[in-house]
Amino acid sequence: MMSIIEEDRARYKEIFGERDKQKDYWAYNVCSLCYNACGIRVRVVDGKPVAVEGIPESDKGAQGGICARGVAGLDMYYDPNRILYPVKRTNPKKGLHEDPKWERISWEEALDTITEKLEEAMEKDSRTIFSSGSPSPTAGSTGFAGLLRPMKAGGSIGGAGIMCGGSTHHIGALQSAAWDIIPDYRYCNYILRCGGNEGWGGGRQASSTIRLAATARERGMKMKVMDPQGFTVASKGQEWIPILPATDIAVFMAIANLIVNEIGIYDKEFIRQKTNGSYLIGPDRLFVRDGQTNKPLLFDETDSKIKTYDDPTLTQPTIEGEFTVSGVKCQPAFALIKEHLKQYEPDWASEVSTVPADTIRQLARELVEEAKIGSFIEIDGVQVPYRPACVVGYKGLQTHQNSHHQYTAMQQINILLGNMDVCGGLLGSGGIKGFGHPETGGFRVSPFAGEDGMLTTGVWGARSIWPIRKITGPGTAWNFSDILPHAFGSPFPVSEDWDELWDNVGRPFEPGVYFSYGGNPVVNCVRPEAVEKFLKKAHFHASFQPFHNETTEGFCDIVLPETHYLERLDYGPAFGLIIAFPTGLDKWSVHLRMPVTEPKGETRDPLDVVNDLTDRMGLREECNAMRDSTVGFRLTPENKDTPPVIEPEDRSSSGELIDKIMKYHFGKGRGLDWFRDNGFITWDKKPEECYWRWFVNARIPIYFEGLEADREEIKKRGEGIGLHLEWERYTGLTTYFPSIVHTELPPDSEFDLF
Repeated sequence: MMSIIEEDRARYKEIFGERDKQKDYWAYNVCSLCYNACGIRVRVVDGKPVAVEGIPESDKGAQGGICARGVAGLDMYYDPNRILYPVKRTNPKKGLHEDPKWERISWEEALDTITEKLEEAMEKDSRTIFSSGSPSPTAGSTGFAGLLRPMKAGGSIGGAGIMCGGSTHHIGALQSAAWDIIPDYRYCNYILRCGGNEGWGGGRQASSTIRLAATARERGMKMKVMDPQGFTVASKGQEWIPILPATDIAVFMAIANLIVNEIGIYDKEFIRQKTNGSYLIGPDRLFVRDGQTNKPLLFDETDSKIKTYDDPTLTQPTIEGEFTVSGVKCQPAFALIKEHLKQYEPDWASEVSTVPADTIRQLARELVEEAKIGSFIEIDGVQVPYRPACVVGYKGLQTHQNSHHQYTAMQQINILLGNMDVCGGLLGSGGIKGFGHPETGGFRVSPFAGEDGMLTTGVWGARSIWPIRKITGPGTAWNFSDILPHAFGSPFPVSEDWDELWDNVGRPFEPGVYFSYGGNPVVNCVRPEAVEKFLKKAHFHASFQPFHNETTEGFCDIVLPETHYLERLDYGPAFGLIIAFPTGLDKWSVHLRMPVTEPKGETRDPLDVVNDLTDRMGLREECNAMRDSTVGFRLTPENKDTPPVIEPEDRSSSGELIDKIMKYHFGKGRGLDWFRDNGFITWDKKPEECYWRWFVNARIPIYFEGLEADREEIKKRGEGIGLHLEWERYTGLTTYFPSIVHTELPPDSEFDLF
């Protein structure tokens, strides 16, 4: 009887054995050293990788270029510190800086132990199981979600960091059906960039956007940079505008005020047809709804009638005025916003931010002039709106206490310009809408209109943002997401005050089994001592990692050795549409990650490990359902009734599974063998796919009614357990609030520095 490793290696040789007999060959793979997941080719001599290069024929990456980090992936492959065998802890004491005294064990012992611990926890209370991961477009992440979600595990902690995408991803989903936003560098003529840059801290697709941004500057695109730092991206712009950290919102609100109330030129049709700015708001600051259908109401200027948002006769909803519906006085949301903005004068914004008032006025004028509101352009025979100006930011904008309002304030300007997912403006990162492969129709995806007609993601990498979850807690989630349904992430439970709050809830369950894949919460979550305090509560911790880190050394009982990405077979990069896919008019380019050589030691692929654990626990059917949802793009309504990609009872190996998935989307002749030999498949993107906004009948929030609707209930439940937040920030109107960094200096601070 073969061991687990012997079975793995036999399957590897069945697929890749003939290729590996060559002394010198090139093999296809996908880089895994950042979110870009660029397509790469690797030269292998005598079974050893010796060189890495990009693929000019693919747009998944820098069109043949590769960054220094990607080249250095070989260093990781040969790193003597790689974990090559399963190990278990022999030192029972856990904590920061403890020596685990690892002892090598077999895969059979490791999986038996993990299965036993997980099953015990599930029998007692599955909520006692918790996890952390790494936010990468790999099958490992997808696979372990498929393992843990069917268990109804209690939740996760910040493997990627507690502030990762806290506002950018949330607002990106609501307003662009995307993880992030990226300027359309092919056609954009003017960018105001704030708190981020291309290359790092700037969103997705760094390698391709660096290339596109450089080309745009060469053709004359103007870029102004408003940022506390002047030595990075500012050096690439025409002007650097220094600003006090976390005060961008003041400038954004003043620019919006100038556009709406002084300049008076903004994209009224975009606001009418593509936002909830036309939805009628009553004195309770909530939507006025139809008495029978509960749908939001609008006023149609064409025939002067009140209608539901989806009335087939609706043509010209108004965005100003006052009306009475069933005795209730109301006005469109945009009318409230327009009046609300009047308080944000440039002089006030200058005092808050240090940006001169004249500069703020100049930025507002330039954005309006450069946006060419009302214009169109023809691309490949298709006429689309043309708005070649935008405001964009990323990490620096959203790692502050006021990040929600700061980020929506930036987006409010872009909505006024009507530049979202149209030519020259801001594009959602990745493959948000696609008609599918031209030969098969497979790989089809699209956002759509969901509850209240609002834009809903057709593909997503986490829980769906819309519709808003119901308030059910406290007591079901130790990150308190059950009473904070609008939050994308949470600092709990790795915070100093978690125990006190959990006591107030009644401690309905306690941490039991911790399973981690990638990530390093001890470092990523800012406060190591708080993380230590929580992790020490778990009685068992298993992790799947390529290297040891502070979390594994201090708290793990068993560590499983993960294959290096040059040794791995997975479908993750092929389906990471929101995180790592060509944007704009770059071609669709679908890659598999495939081993370029046989894995070292006893390292294993994530998919194989998940298959083993789900089979041992009797969860393969549930796991297959999770996988089918991902690779079948089941969030997209058109795909819900298509045949399953993966049948519930399927017990295929990882290679067999990937073969079925690729054939399902690209035809019987394009299975795993075809991708092994060809590396990737590519086809042209249509203008309607890239610039999809006016081809999808859905609206986005410029007014956040859900925050108004839930504020009092969230406040009541939060205060009931001692969770004291600034509840006035739960408002539908994007509003200036100062960040805590401006109001509370450290008590022992000698200097007035932030």
